[in-house]
Amino acid sequence: MDGFRENLMTEAQPALQPGEENATSLPRELIARGRLVIFGATLAVELAIFFGAMIYPIDPAQQQELVRQANSILGSTGNQTSVSIFTAILSNNARVAGVEMIPAAGAALFVASIFTTGQIIQALAISSNVPGPLFGVLLFFFPFAIVELSAYAIAVASGSMLIVAWRRKTLGREAKVFVLEVGLVFFCVFLAAAMETVGIVSPVVGFALWLPTAVGIFALVMIVRESWR
Repeated sequence: MDGFRENLMTEAQPALQPGEENATSLPRELIARGRLVIFGATLAVELAIFFGAMIYPIDPAQQQELVRQANSILGSTGNQTSVSIFTAILSNNARVAGVEMIPAAGAALFVASIFTTGQIIQALAISSNVPGPLFGVLLFFFPFAIVELSAYAIAVASGSMLIVAWRRKTLGREAKVFVLEVGLVFFCVFLAAAMETVGIVSPVVGFALWLPTAVGIFALVMIVRESWR
């Protein structure tokens, strides 16, 4: 296991070429192979917890409380402007992502928050006589869901990389990459909040955002492939 972590860390922090500036190589480390492996594994675990929570049994009393909380949140958006909705979504998600970047403690919050979200979705699904997982799948009709979940996965992966770097005594350099990851996480959270707000105001436009999202994903894949050559 230690050997596996060392290999990941080696890939995540490629050696500088002679004459190459330290600052120039830092952005490239965001898409280093080892770092993306950790991100991918974290996202996979996140999705497993998310959908697992939708089928984990909920007792009737807890279900009613979850539905009440969810309806309270959803109902409060009905009387708000789009700016107010965006601000509320952004502040909540940014707070969650920020805490999730804390090594170890952030991972614990990550598991708890995504499980609770899955349970709330299950409760809403039961109250609507719809299977929980199907209700969850419907969320991914809008691209904000995958952007938001990716932001949380990046946050947790960033905290994990700090732990690995501490064990390898490369914490100084990893801290510089971590600063870039903070910016990346909050950019993703900002983008997801904007997309979710658009989806609330106009579901059709919210769904149409898949087009620029797909273009962005394709461009990112091309950048990663070019960087790995």
